[in-house]
Amino acid sequence: MTGGRDSPTLPLPSPSNYGRHGAPQQASSIWSTWIKTRSRACEWCTTTCGWRTGSAAKAPRPIAIPVAPWSGLEGSDRLEAWRANVGAPVALDLAPARQWASGRLAVLSWNLWIGRGRLDEVVARVRDAVDAPLVVLVQEAYRMDESVPARAAGRAARRAAGGFTPRPHPRADIVETARELRLNLRYVPSMRNGAGPSDRGNAILSDLPLDEAGAFELPLVLQRRVPVAATVRLPGGPLQVVSAHLDPRGPPGAAWLGVAGRAKQTAHLLERVSEDLAVLGADLNLGRGRRERSWRLLHEDGAFAMGVPARPTAWRHTFHGLPRLVLDYLLIRDRGGRIAHARVERLDEHPRDRGPTVFGSDHHPLLARIELGDEDASRR
Repeated sequence: MTGGRDSPTLPLPSPSNYGRHGAPQQASSIWSTWIKTRSRACEWCTTTCGWRTGSAAKAPRPIAIPVAPWSGLEGSDRLEAWRANVGAPVALDLAPARQWASGRLAVLSWNLWIGRGRLDEVVARVRDAVDAPLVVLVQEAYRMDESVPARAAGRAARRAAGGFTPRPHPRADIVETARELRLNLRYVPSMRNGAGPSDRGNAILSDLPLDEAGAFELPLVLQRRVPVAATVRLPGGPLQVVSAHLDPRGPPGAAWLGVAGRAKQTAHLLERVSEDLAVLGADLNLGRGRRERSWRLLHEDGAFAMGVPARPTAWRHTFHGLPRLVLDYLLIRDRGGRIAHARVERLDEHPRDRGPTVFGSDHHPLLARIELGDEDASRR
């Protein structure tokens, strides 16, 4: 493909060498994007290099996002149908290089309601208010491309397609949003969106490099859940950032409320989040709030807290539907004392928190403003 007079031809990646799962999945996404964009000279033409017509070319470079399967099932693997229903993980490196202007970091966490939340608008608002690098931890990110199977195959696969309203709603594709905002992206799907060729899952976006990205399945309670994690290199050392979404309920019967299932998922999550400095943005779905064992595990065993120093939240809900509950959390673990101050706030679209949605979603965004300690800040 030639994009213009000064645009060299990019080598085509061979799709025959790659499978659909694990690290090779990204190559399938690259191939799909190549086919879609090979005749459009003025658009981004790969999902990994950010090459644009008229600029210096870069060869497509697959970025692996390994997904660790949950191995706690006995007998048949009930998660296999869920895995077969989703597309490939996506890794984009699009953010221009930038240098730290201060020892500050902004972290945004938000459930996008399967792509209905206006993430571009909220990111613009945060950038206007905070002069600091940004990390965005997203739940229910929406994606539709050729890597998602056109149809759910088999009865088990159709059951594992996930609930999805057939009513049409404007939905922003997380890949397109990352391109528009020029943010690096690591997206891993959890489940299919009904019968159509789209999926949803957790994502991390940032204008800082995202290293050591990986994902892992949580114990199956109701639906397949796959948190995604990455490392951000701060001046004083690494910061682990994680986006997660726990099940809202359990299977029919005594476990329907899902309290025990969420505790099991939380325990597995904490086994995987090991860094001394970590930020967890999650829709925890704690219907019983801090009385649930999941909260005690995070607070006591995981050493996570709302802010540095820890403080109680000033809001009574983050879920904007009914019943209004605190379901969303932005938690910080700082075992090494590297953070001087961190404050978490809820973002409201309406000054009096009115309206049917919040920036298009049924959840409020949460924003953490983090200030590094003197030692970290002095190394920038």
